[in-house]
Amino acid sequence: MRASLLGTLIEGKVRLSDSYTPPEILKDLQLEMGMKVSYMQCWRAREYVGLIANGKPEDRYKLLPWMCAAIAKAILIQEHSMSHRDPGSSVCLLHMVHH
Repeated sequence: MRASLLGTLIEGKVRLSDSYTPPEILKDLQLEMGMKVSYMQCWRAREYVGLIANGKPEDRYKLLPWMCAAIAKAILIQEHSMSHRDPGSSVCLLHMVHH
């Protein structure tokens, strides 16, 4: 069974509890719907729902510059900068100075 199909069956519970584990999914699907699926299918379905709900991690990181600017504006930070530790690195440093 495809992760997307299983994901639609468990989406509500995954959104309510991000600690909903594959063994719990497996047990619930068997008890509530009489479905026998593998642990890996449950894991993939949970990951699928997480991706639908939250988007890709790299897409969320694209919001950081905007979020930092909004924080700086909200608390009257006069100076802030973002930089990468190493060229090509995904590690970004944020420096804010509050006067």
